Amino acid sequence: MHRGFTLLEVLISLIILSIIAVVSTNFLQSSVILKNQADNKLETIREFDLGSHILRRDFLASVNAPMRDSFGNRISSFIGSNSEQKLILQTNLKKIDLIENSIVRIEYAFEADSFVRKQYFSANPYFQSELIESTIFSNIDQVTFSFLNQGRWSDEWPLGAITSRKIPELVKITFQKKDYSFDLIVNPNIEHVYQN
Repeated sequence: MHRGFTLLEVLISLIILSIIAVVSTNFLQSSVILKNQADNKLETIREFDLGSHILRRDFLASVNAPMRDSFGNRISSFIGSNSEQKLILQTNLKKIDLIENSIVRIEYAFEADSFVRKQYFSANPYFQSELIESTIFSNIDQVTFSFLNQGRWSDEWPLGAITSRKIPELVKITFQKKDYSFDLIVNPNIEHVYQN
């Protein structure tokens, strides 16, 4: 005698299978969400790592010599401003052929929601429009600069006539992005003062 499954047994097995399917679907869905969150954080860390490498390279090769504006007037060798959201310095940039170095002006600026690097073709560019612009960080909410001089942090650089011939001991840049922030502290490693 062939005895098959009763209707009750089939219904119970369908209920058990549907519970297993719901639980496994929720588990897979949460796994995909966690993977996407981890990928986004990893991309942010990669972006910050590359950007901090570029910033460190520029600061470590900075040159303590006065700059000139487009009218030929002498300006400080290093300029940093939270009110203008800019940081301007000169750096000793190695060319691709590695035979010759050249001093160029670098400007970092917070524009819209991006932290932008502008590299001019000379230390004292006459035409402010001749430059290479690249975005270091995007989707940034806020950028703040701090400059260390003789154990005190300030929001602007230079502080006066003496500091206009110096580069800060440390530069701290804070990037705020959504619900977290990154602090980058760079030691330009320049201790001498430019002599006129």
